[in-house]
Amino acid sequence: GAVRPPPTDRPDRQETHGPRLTPTPAPVPNLVRPRTPVMAGSAKAAPSTAMVLFYFGVWYVINVAYNYTNKKALQVLPLPCLMAAAQIGAGILYITPVWLLGIRAPPKLETKELLALVPVGMIHGVGQLVTVLSLQAGSISFVNVVKSLEPFFNVIFAMIFMHDYVPLPVLLTLVPVVVGVGIASSADMEFTWLCFACAMGSNVFFSLRGVLSKVTMKAIRPESNLGPANLFGVLTIIGFLTSLPLALWMEGGTAQAQWDRTVAAGQTPTALAKTIAISGLSFYMYNEVSMLALDAVDPVTHAVGNTIKRVILILLSVVAFGTQMTNLSAIGSTIAIIGVFMYSIVSRSASPLNPPLP
Repeated sequence: GAVRPPPTDRPDRQETHGPRLTPTPAPVPNLVRPRTPVMAGSAKAAPSTAMVLFYFGVWYVINVAYNYTNKKALQVLPLPCLMAAAQIGAGILYITPVWLLGIRAPPKLETKELLALVPVGMIHGVGQLVTVLSLQAGSISFVNVVKSLEPFFNVIFAMIFMHDYVPLPVLLTLVPVVVGVGIASSADMEFTWLCFACAMGSNVFFSLRGVLSKVTMKAIRPESNLGPANLFGVLTIIGFLTSLPLALWMEGGTAQAQWDRTVAAGQTPTALAKTIAISGLSFYMYNEVSMLALDAVDPVTHAVGNTIKRVILILLSVVAFGTQMTNLSAIGSTIAIIGVFMYSIVSRSASPLNPPLP
């Protein structure tokens, strides 16, 4: 008999003899870049609930320890720039033996990779300088309210350097953050322009550090062994080499006289050095534990935990240091914190839009 022609992809020319074939629809182009899950490709088992709670508990405790010892040291020794440099340097005392003893494999960077990280490390060092300056000029609670604006700068720098354009719902969640910070600033009883400017500078530098780290890591070889923890170690070393000369230039001339006044006021050099060392090590460690917490949970849970951390620090400022907050200041702080929480949730469920580069 006659040979039937093979069926075609066109539905109007398919065979009418036998079962009708359903054509496969053409793929629809995806205009939104999908997010990669945090634990994608990982073969290790998910940590237990107890381990997750342990990470978050340690993260909060170390973060409170850093803010408490840092503020205590600044109250008796107002040398914020040298304090910041010493805190960054304390991290080197931790990461160096970790690498040398083989507790963690050290990074294996080529010269061009190390040079690419130098600007990011310099930004990290300056960012810590202005952060400690803000904590010396104002209260812990006010600094943390202003620092809740950091996502705003993340969005701006991601658009500039990564061409990531966030959807409108994500941008709208930043409105209550801006409004809340404005209300809290206008009503804060310890408001100073120096504190506000330095806290905003901290937002700028640390947001820029985060975005440029992502951009730079795209050019780092996988075999360089530069995971998040090792990256922070490298940035710590570069940041110390950046911050120390700046701190000496700004405060070196008055450091000895200020130290002598502090000791004459009743502070022992040993106790003062111990407080500074604890603040430095806790600064490095809470960043490390934060990375462990992020690796153990999904980003949304981590974002919620970070929001809770800011609330704890505001409470620390009120309870431990007697910071007075007006009703309007408390309302503004609450609005800003809620805005950060909304941003964290919405931004994790929406992917940034990436139009073609011009």
